[in-house]
Amino acid sequence: MPEVWLKRLCVCSLVAGTALFAAAADIPAELTAEQIVQRTMARAQFAQKFNRQTNFTYQKTTMVEELDGKGQIKSSKEKVLEFERGVGTIKEMRKNGKPLALPAKAETSEGAADREQVVKAPRNRRDDNWVEYLNKELIARYDFELVGREDVAGRDAYVMKFKPKSEDLPVKQITDRLINRLGGKVWVDAREFEVAKAEIGLLSEITMWGGVLGAMKKFSFDVERTRVEGVWFNRVTNFEMEGRKLFDGTRMRVKSETSNFRPSGAFKK
Repeated sequence: MPEVWLKRLCVCSLVAGTALFAAAADIPAELTAEQIVQRTMARAQFAQKFNRQTNFTYQKTTMVEELDGKGQIKSSKEKVLEFERGVGTIKEMRKNGKPLALPAKAETSEGAADREQVVKAPRNRRDDNWVEYLNKELIARYDFELVGREDVAGRDAYVMKFKPKSEDLPVKQITDRLINRLGGKVWVDAREFEVAKAEIGLLSEITMWGGVLGAMKKFSFDVERTRVEGVWFNRVTNFEMEGRKLFDGTRMRVKSETSNFRPSGAFKK
């Protein structure tokens, strides 16, 4: 699965719980699911406009594992990147546990172009700024239910369940077939309306041409987020997919952990 497509799938999955910006004084004692979703959209627009994650330096470790039919690891790749101003520089790479030589230019292949984009634009695709993918059309695909409140990392959070509104949702591109069958649960920070964590999965198998061209049997994605000086980041994400293209089966697992957050450059205190 291409990296860009995989990223879009995971990003779109998070739509069900993405956050909203609102002052605590403006929050009613009780909110409906619809009100929480609307505040989520407002917060997403705020986060997209300012993209304050690029004000921080942090490290991200990603492990990609290819699995066999029994769920055993066939091969693995690990990459450690240092992010600054939204651009990732490769610090370490391993394949099947063995270190790999870093490329002559350790910065990611489009690094130079990304640096130029950072200067000219408020955001770029190498950030965790997935809120840019959110829109009313995507939100409209799901029904939301507020099922309670829980403590998440010492902060009060709304607990919401979501599922597709129907089986006849619009399909404009291949990823819509997946998005239209996702459901799960999200925990939304009750004060800042940011997603604190989410558990999302495929509700039923997806087939192409009745299964002749391929099928997706499993798609699961969960995320835990952290708040650093008022800015929210993905701390841990887990993704697993099992599918088939023609006669070739694919099963993979991806885990990312982000740490060592600190203000960068001119933003250091």
